Order: sequence, then structure tokens, then C-alpha cells
Amino acid sequence: MAAIPQFITIPSEILERIGKDEQEIKIELAIFFYKDFNLSASKAAEFAGITRLAFWKELGNRQIPLNYDEEDAQHDVEVISEFNKTHI
Repeated sequence: MAAIPQFITIPSEILERIGKDEQEIKIELAIFFYKDFNLSASKAAEFAGITRLAFWKELGNRQIPLNYDEEDAQHDVEVISEFNKTHI
């Protein structure tokens, strides 16, 4: 298996040309990974540096269907369990 670089440099002239800042590029890449490589919504949101809810809203704005998978369900169970521990 080939080594995968951990960083990708996008020349500033390309960023200027497409009119997107670093955060917008992260969201675009997260959506690309989500759609084309079945990255979970949790991991895609983490990559983009936004909450899963914000990621889902972005998908909705673009009319991209949700892929609610086992990892997302497990995350929800953990969040609910933690909430119950602190609020009940």
C-alpha cells in the first residue's frame, strides 16, 4: 500500500480562483469523502471541524441524503448515555 500524505497544499492562487476559504474547502472535502467514500457523518463533521448537526444541515442545504450508519448510531447511543448520567 502506498504511503498517503497527511497534508495537502493547495496553492493560494487556486483558493483565490475558486473563492473558498480553508473552512469551506474542509467542508467540501468532508462532503466528498462522505458521498464518494462512505465516510460516516461523525468522521466527516470531525474532519470539517464542525458539529455533526451542522454537517447534516449542510447536507440538507445541498439536498444530499443522509447515510445514517452503525457508527452514527453508536455515537448517538454514547451521547444519550452521557446525557442521562449527568441529567437524570
